[in-house]
Amino acid sequence: MRWFTAGVVLSAAVILAGCSQSRPQTAAKASKPTPLQSAAAAVTGKHFPAFKLADCKDLPGRSWGPITEEPGHSYRAALAGRSAVIPIQAWWGKSFRPAEGTIYDVQITYKDTASKPVVFLSHGGFVKYWGLGEVHRFGGAGDGQWKTAIVPVSWDLVCRKNVPFQGPSQFTEFAIDAGSDLPIESIRIVPAAADSAARYGQETRTWVAQAQADKRETASRGRQQQPVLPDALKDAPLVAYARTYLVPLMQNAAPQEGEAGGPLKLKMARNEYEPATFGVYANGADLKNVTFSVSPLKGDKGKLACELDLRTAEYSAVADGNRQEGKSGCTMYPQRLWPMYPVNIAKAQSHWFWVTVHTLGEKTRPGKYTGTVTIQADGQQTTLPIEVDVLPVTLLTMKETGLEVGGCSAQVPAQDLQCLAAHNHTGMDIWFGGTQPQMRVIDGQIRFDWTYLDDWMGNAKKCGMDHMMWFLGGDPYGFPDTMNAERDFYRTTATGQSQELRKEFIERLNKDPDKILPEVRPRYQAFIRDLATHAEANNWPNKLIIHPFDEPAKYVQSKASENPFHQVIGAGKWIKPHFEDGCALIREAAQGHKNILTGGDMHHAAPSLALLGDVDVFCTNAIHEDPALGDKVRAAGVQFWQYSGTGANTPAHQGRYSFGFFFAAYNSRGSLIWAYDSTNRFDTSESTAQWGYGWYTPFGTVFTPFMVGVREGFDDRRWIETYKKLVGEEKARELLAKIGSEAIAQRTQGGRDTVYDFFAEMKKTDQLNVWRDQVMEAVLQAQPGGQTAGQ
Repeated sequence: MRWFTAGVVLSAAVILAGCSQSRPQTAAKASKPTPLQSAAAAVTGKHFPAFKLADCKDLPGRSWGPITEEPGHSYRAALAGRSAVIPIQAWWGKSFRPAEGTIYDVQITYKDTASKPVVFLSHGGFVKYWGLGEVHRFGGAGDGQWKTAIVPVSWDLVCRKNVPFQGPSQFTEFAIDAGSDLPIESIRIVPAAADSAARYGQETRTWVAQAQADKRETASRGRQQQPVLPDALKDAPLVAYARTYLVPLMQNAAPQEGEAGGPLKLKMARNEYEPATFGVYANGADLKNVTFSVSPLKGDKGKLACELDLRTAEYSAVADGNRQEGKSGCTMYPQRLWPMYPVNIAKAQSHWFWVTVHTLGEKTRPGKYTGTVTIQADGQQTTLPIEVDVLPVTLLTMKETGLEVGGCSAQVPAQDLQCLAAHNHTGMDIWFGGTQPQMRVIDGQIRFDWTYLDDWMGNAKKCGMDHMMWFLGGDPYGFPDTMNAERDFYRTTATGQSQELRKEFIERLNKDPDKILPEVRPRYQAFIRDLATHAEANNWPNKLIIHPFDEPAKYVQSKASENPFHQVIGAGKWIKPHFEDGCALIREAAQGHKNILTGGDMHHAAPSLALLGDVDVFCTNAIHEDPALGDKVRAAGVQFWQYSGTGANTPAHQGRYSFGFFFAAYNSRGSLIWAYDSTNRFDTSESTAQWGYGWYTPFGTVFTPFMVGVREGFDDRRWIETYKKLVGEEKARELLAKIGSEAIAQRTQGGRDTVYDFFAEMKKTDQLNVWRDQVMEAVLQAQPGGQTAGQ
């Protein structure tokens, strides 16, 4: 798995639109890239651009100030409150985006007049509607000093801007979004430096801490634990202790009975990721610059063939809704897992660290291996033993099991797709309200330009993802404006999309909501036909599950969301025939194409069954309403899926339980997760309406413990499916039925967050390991002579 992309490939000089270029910089030789670090590529003789903004005559006038001189500096100011766009010629050659693995540093000379960090954006095809996406933030001291910001930009965060139906242009775009007029003197693009990744991570964590400073002062740090230490460690300033990854280790945690100095223990197959975590407790004094390393893992058969990933948790203020006098309404939660970095730990507090072992299939020999985790701080050092038991088992892959899972998202960067695939994701769940082809009316017919989607779908396919759920509409509470595809088909013209036609669309469906509008129907079917044909011809994922819109079972409700653009009628009895009409149009247009299926996310059990004949994939969070729902769906010849979700601080055990043993108890074959990246970037302290478990960076994905939990839940299911393949469904039934009934009984009752599968919770998290051990033992017993069940 590529946890943190490294390496930089250099290429030809660029020309900024309307600018003259100063003398280009020549790349120097650099060392070979190393894991978890960015490094300059060993390339010489290549030129890189360097521009003065005062030489740029044709920048967009409404977002840039005039050319201005002051002693020693000439500049143009990026005007406050606007995205100051910088069109720049693609410098990397003829390809759509730079070569995979390429990372650049964009050096920006500016005068720091901003009171808050300035946002740097790029055009990279990784945000809604193929616009400009945030890459980094810089400045914000407001001290009026001239400085140089360094913004890393990776190959998957920059691409050519596509001109609809003409093809990729010669240009890409950068932009600067500042709260105050920000003087910019020059921009220079160079190979990423060796410390670029570490610097990016530190700067990001710093601006988040500054933005949350007031909230962090009064945020909860968890229940205060009292340390329970053996005599030999009572006076040790640095105490390391083993603690499960399933439950968050809060800053107020302390070692409990038997934890201090205890070993990290992992048991795993030959083709699996497995985590182990530990805390470091500052016993009696602050600790500075705490880091750790892991020695080679060795056993009777030599060194373990594996990959190690070492991570440090970032404690961030996450909104918890508990706003009252003296409290910020936030919890300091171990939210993001960054590649290992040094931290300071306050007296009587703890910090959380992660080790993940990845075994490499046939290269990894079964056996018992041991090593040492060395933890260091300024003037202090201690160790923990680590023990890895690699079983003589090769698990079925996700593809071999037939299981599927994806997270709801925009078109995330390619490095996120790689990370998600390594965490057992087999696809994604995308939404037409943001992810759609470019559309125009040409010669009276609607046409679709798939350029951006070809790039994105190709990256997904390259990662092994083979399904996509595509929601053509959103929540019925916003009907009809949330019928995104229908609305946008209606309002597409020869030049773009009309807001007047959007208003007209809403007014017409408000009056006559049961069916898709006559003018939309041919465009709707043209989209499905073109999609099916194009996907087959261009190596997209093989299964496209098309939803007319989200949660159609809300037809039994009567509720309308507020819409500042225009009044809408929301959910009501018309939602059912409208959904049925959409499914019928999709099926008719997709005749002869096996890659198109209809799907529905079903919010309630009983009303959803009335739609069973309309969908090929039935995905629900309502198993609590009818435990036999899966059997009823399968009896109708429809695929049964289940969905759940995450907030901004969902623990690992919830992801593992929901998507693992709990859903396995109902034998659902696919899952959806709401949502992968619906957050306010890195700062989630303002609102509880934040859903996400991964953050893109130029160096790979930074993720939450929940993502690890989802991966482990599907590893539980890989163990189950491997066992079923070894002994057959009938022989496996006794053990799996027992575990399944226990998993259902483990689910807590009462309270909104536990009634719905959306936040499935369990009573005793340790039971997850008990169940896996039982399946592991059954697999070992079923393997004659240590034969593996995989490939």
